[in-house]
Amino acid sequence: MSRSLFKSIALWIQASRAMYTITVLLPCCLGAVVAWWSGYPFNWSLLVLILVGMMFANIGTNFTNDYFDYKSGVDKLDEGRIYKKGSEVLYDNPLAESGSVDGYALYFFSPATILVSALISLAITAAIGLYLVVRVDWRILPIGLVGILMGYFYTAPPVKFGYRGWGDLICFLGSGPFPVIGTFFLFSGQVTWTAVLAGIVAGLWVDAILYIGNVPDAEADRAVGKRTLSTILGRKAVRILAPLYYGMAFGLVTVSVIVGLFPMWGLLCLLTLPIVIRVLLITRKHYDHIPKFAPAILMTVQVFAISTVMLAVGFILSRTVG
Repeated sequence: MSRSLFKSIALWIQASRAMYTITVLLPCCLGAVVAWWSGYPFNWSLLVLILVGMMFANIGTNFTNDYFDYKSGVDKLDEGRIYKKGSEVLYDNPLAESGSVDGYALYFFSPATILVSALISLAITAAIGLYLVVRVDWRILPIGLVGILMGYFYTAPPVKFGYRGWGDLICFLGSGPFPVIGTFFLFSGQVTWTAVLAGIVAGLWVDAILYIGNVPDAEADRAVGKRTLSTILGRKAVRILAPLYYGMAFGLVTVSVIVGLFPMWGLLCLLTLPIVIRVLLITRKHYDHIPKFAPAILMTVQVFAISTVMLAVGFILSRTVG
């Protein structure tokens, strides 16, 4: 493999934000574990198929988002993008400084390539979805179709959910209720309150990543007319909304355990509370100072990942050790 091809592949993986695919993969795993805990057989091949489909759905959404944010110019204005991995590949190109390349990255990696990558990724998801509709349960079709449309039109015109103040709701649904309940349904053919609540909790943890990550972007988003919670309410609102996100998520877990919908072991997710406290302290104190605020963004990913895994482990332990 040539060095240039290796760099191109590495750049593609970076732009796809592969690390963030866990925001849909872990909820799918949680849905499968909840179904198994509820007494339904565990199907590894089905789970792998679901994970591949959801991975490409997330990658397609990320590429679509990067392409249309590039077209709007918001990422070039965004001071906070240097603390994230993704659309900066459209700008961080040494050749662009000499004027030989129009602001995008190495070799073949142009905005057109990103758009094609988005469409191919979403097409793979659609193909897997059609297979599941035909071979597993046709009733999954509506949620799959809505999920793909939400992913593409998150920033794509004419809908542009993310620019019209609907971004957080789309993120919540697409990374919480949809993957958790959808996977549970494919495993069981049913929908239960346990699955619904698990989906809501996972969605809140993921949406906290989006919301807190958008706080540094507020000025850039406002400049191009992109409406997010931070542009609507201002950066300072994070002092209230961040505790609200985590309070609702962990509160729902606790209540679900008390009423018997979650096992007692589910409280293992509370082990992330020390990280949550650090997030809340940073966001409260440094909401208007991006370099000092930035570490909180990665911590929100840690909270989501560890909390979701520990909640799933709680369901597993409940069935295996009682």
